[in-house]
This record gives sequence, C-alpha cells and structure tokens, in this order.
Amino acid sequence: MGALRDENRFVIESESLSLELEIARLDSLLLHERTLPHAAERLLVEFRTLVTIENPIIVDRRNIVLDGNHRTFVLMELGFTYIPVCRIDYLHECAKLKYWFRLFENVRDPGVLKKVVRDLHGTFEEVAGREALERRLGEKSACFGVQQGKAFAVVRFPEDVARDAVSAYDMVETIQARLLEGGLSVHYIPCRYLEEEKFCDRLEGETLVLWTPRISKDMVIHAAGKKKLFAPKSTRHLIPARPIHVNVPARWLKESIPLESLNQRFVAFLRQKKMQHLPPGQVVNGRFYEEELFVFADPPS
Repeated sequence: MGALRDENRFVIESESLSLELEIARLDSLLLHERTLPHAAERLLVEFRTLVTIENPIIVDRRNIVLDGNHRTFVLMELGFTYIPVCRIDYLHECAKLKYWFRLFENVRDPGVLKKVVRDLHGTFEEVAGREALERRLGEKSACFGVQQGKAFAVVRFPEDVARDAVSAYDMVETIQARLLEGGLSVHYIPCRYLEEEKFCDRLEGETLVLWTPRISKDMVIHAAGKKKLFAPKSTRHLIPARPIHVNVPARWLKESIPLESLNQRFVAFLRQKKMQHLPPGQVVNGRFYEEELFVFADPPS
C-alpha cells in the first residue's frame, strides 16, 4: 500500500485495487447516465465561483464516468477543458455495481401503479415473494419489480418498448413521472435497504417500492460506448477505496496547456502534500465514508 512514482500520474496501491490519479480531458470521458436537472442546476450555481476541485471523479480505463456524473456534466457546461480523475479497473471484483430503487410514500390507492403500467401497455404479474421476484429480475434485464406491503410483482413491457436495460430504465422514469404527476413524491434508496429487516419492517402499506432492472458492468460499458444514457440514478457504484481532498486549482483546468505538462504539474502538486490513510467507516467533514480513504492535506507552512 502507498503511492508509486510516475511522471504523469499519481498511483496509490490500496489494499484492494490501484487508484490512478491524473488529469483527463473532459471531451474524452463517456457519461452513462442522464443528470437530475435540480442537482445539475445546484452545481452550476456552486461551480461558477469554484476555486478548487476538491475530489476527483471515478472513471474506468475506458474513460467511463462511474462516480461524478453531475460534476462532469457541469464542468462541461461551464467550458472547462480538464478534470481530475481517479482511474480504476472497473472489472475488478472489488468494484461493485448496485442500483437505486424508487420509494413512494402515501400511496392511498393501491391500484395506482397497476393502472399506470396498463395505460402504458405493460403487464403486471404478481409473484410469490421476494425470492421469486429476485429470480425473475435476474433472468431478464428489461423488466423490473414492485414491492407494496407484503405483495410483490414483476412489470414487463413489449420488446419494442423495453428491448434492453437502457430502454427499461426509460420506462421506469416514465412511470415515475406519471406517479409524481399524481401527487406522489419519490425517494432514491440503495437496493441493499430492501435486504435489511429493520428497514423492511418500517415499510407501511402505503409505501410502494420500484425495484429497478438488473444490469451488469458489461451493459454499462456497452451503453457508454454507444453513447446511450441510462435514466438518472440508475447505477450505484461501490468503490472500495477513494482519494479525497486533492483540491486542484480550478484555473488549471481551463488553461491551454498540453495534457502531459498539466499531469506532470498535477503529480508534483500531489507529492508535496501529506497523504493520510484511513480505514473504512470514517466521518470526514460531516460525511460518512464506507470505503477506505486516502486523504490529501497541504503541508504545514
């Protein structure tokens, strides 16, 4: 474990995988999700007066943005040329792909979702329970699930509507929009919450959860390569280690300078900092991190 010397990148060998810190051209990166408008607008306001970029986004070796989709989009919108990245091996078993489920509360009409699905020419098939739902979702990526109280169901659409995982997520977004128009509000929750007994015990009869389609890393790679964007809050990537607080001067990222020269400056910048290694489960500046951390700090003056 520790940092390796390289003129053009700063490499950290964590306990699980390599973290390669460097500067990348924004126009070389591939997004795989659309942005949430309210989140992008908030960042646009915040980033207009940005002095430093605090944390690198996480990308894979194919330049797919895994974590930091909104920051990447906003810096593109603001005319930046470069962005700090932490490059990882996405196919490493330690890099996990999970999902965001949709939770709706105060669902007074238990048949509201079934009506929306049928209006969109979908089918609503009840299944025996959680295990049956998980099995059915694992068999086909273009369908998704519903949990309402003790009831479970599978939702499907014709193949010309939901032919793959991307279009299936589009249908989830369409259904979500219909439910919001009906006065419901949505919460995005990690899929693992539905595996926790305490969380499930708190779900009431007026709570409805959409289990989003199952997708794989290969599907993410394929979609990004084809420049197909999943709906917002589709994937949730869990990276076992993360560098934070690199604090790159924002002005560097708008300079007309060769990328190699900028990376040499970036590596020298990081080498003069102090790097602290923290185990998983830390609170830093009020945020809880499940992952292993490498925290950069300026040396004492």
